[in-house]
Amino acid sequence: MRTSQLAVMRDKIAEALSLATRKGASAAKISFTHSENRACQFESGRLKECHSADTMGYSIALVINGRRGTATSNIPAAMNDMVERAVAIAASGAVAHFTEYPAPGRYPSIQTFSPEVLTITREKTIADCQNMVDQLKTADASLDISAGAGISENESIVANSAGLMHENRSTSWNLGLGIQKTTGTDMMFSGAGRGWREWNNLYDPDYLVNEILFDLRHASRFATIPDGVWPVFVPPRALPMFLHPITLGINGRNVFKGDSPLKDRLGTTCFAENLSILDNPHLDFAPSSAPFDSAGIPTQKRWLIENGVLKTFLYDLDTAKLAGQEPTGNSGCSPYTMLVQPGQETAAQLLSSIQKGIYLKSLLGFGQSNIINGDFSANLALGYLIENGEIVGRLKNVMLAGNILDLLKGDVRFSSDCDPQNQQPAAVLEGISAVSAKA
Repeated sequence: MRTSQLAVMRDKIAEALSLATRKGASAAKISFTHSENRACQFESGRLKECHSADTMGYSIALVINGRRGTATSNIPAAMNDMVERAVAIAASGAVAHFTEYPAPGRYPSIQTFSPEVLTITREKTIADCQNMVDQLKTADASLDISAGAGISENESIVANSAGLMHENRSTSWNLGLGIQKTTGTDMMFSGAGRGWREWNNLYDPDYLVNEILFDLRHASRFATIPDGVWPVFVPPRALPMFLHPITLGINGRNVFKGDSPLKDRLGTTCFAENLSILDNPHLDFAPSSAPFDSAGIPTQKRWLIENGVLKTFLYDLDTAKLAGQEPTGNSGCSPYTMLVQPGQETAAQLLSSIQKGIYLKSLLGFGQSNIINGDFSANLALGYLIENGEIVGRLKNVMLAGNILDLLKGDVRFSSDCDPQNQQPAAVLEGISAVSAKA
């Protein structure tokens, strides 16, 4: 980082926390971030912009007389003024269900900084994006192509009134590619992307190109499927969508409010016996890894579901105090990195076992369904017909529906191989309803 702000901000943050305590705050926290980024963006197959940015900002959160006050700024010299503002806001702020932050704990060491990331030059990212665009133009000159890449270096401080003062440096990169293919009134969209904190073989422009070429190849002809209930092949990139009802169901605040359909099922078999999900916040260089949650409570690896049995609900500090439970170290009562445990067959074997079914790449309108109850009804944005274990054509104007919690109780299979980016297996879900629009 060209000019680190940590030494300057360390003293300012300590002074501001002291001021907050003198103003009557029983709990106070300050989070500071400073980032240097450089990125390029291609639109319609041409370089649109290339820019660099140096940004910083901080947030102050405190509790006074049982109420919350927050303030944010990007001006370090105004930090004490922001404390005063947060104090004023707390007078009419939301109710806090905790009064103090816990003392700092023993935190795991997680690697987040890769010097090699910083060696990726602007010229390389532009050349890599241009090469991806050129490959797709060669495959189909009619495509509307977008691409982008970014490199980031970050430093941060998280401190609170209980004595936490944690500094961290991290790096990250991202690489993305997308296309729109228009033929008459038909439009097909496809995209692929990767990002990580470490410079490694995940940075692979050819992989993204091949993902798009896969879709172009299989979408070159159309297919139809009769209305009915069919097995659906879900590739690793799409699987997290089908984990969302579980994420909401184990959220401690949803459990406390009674909104979770899993609220009375802790310790019972809720899913198929071959479904096990581990939450691992300690993966080196993973974007969502964290040594502690927003209250400074150490994070832990924990089984969310083990052999179909619901093992835990997740609580942040505020929700735990509200519900009379122990906090689990999960910010927002949410998991960090959910890892579905692999099965016995490869993804290719799972696909070849389907006599007739659907290969699902993406859905349109999925988030508008009643996801917390597991219900979904959404259009197939991009998907294919499977016959005799092979993809035979693109499906259009098909709506899929079902209940994900029920699907995960039934005949569900997971692949033995996992995606190197999100580390999820592929899956086959049995019993999803498909209805095609009538001409």
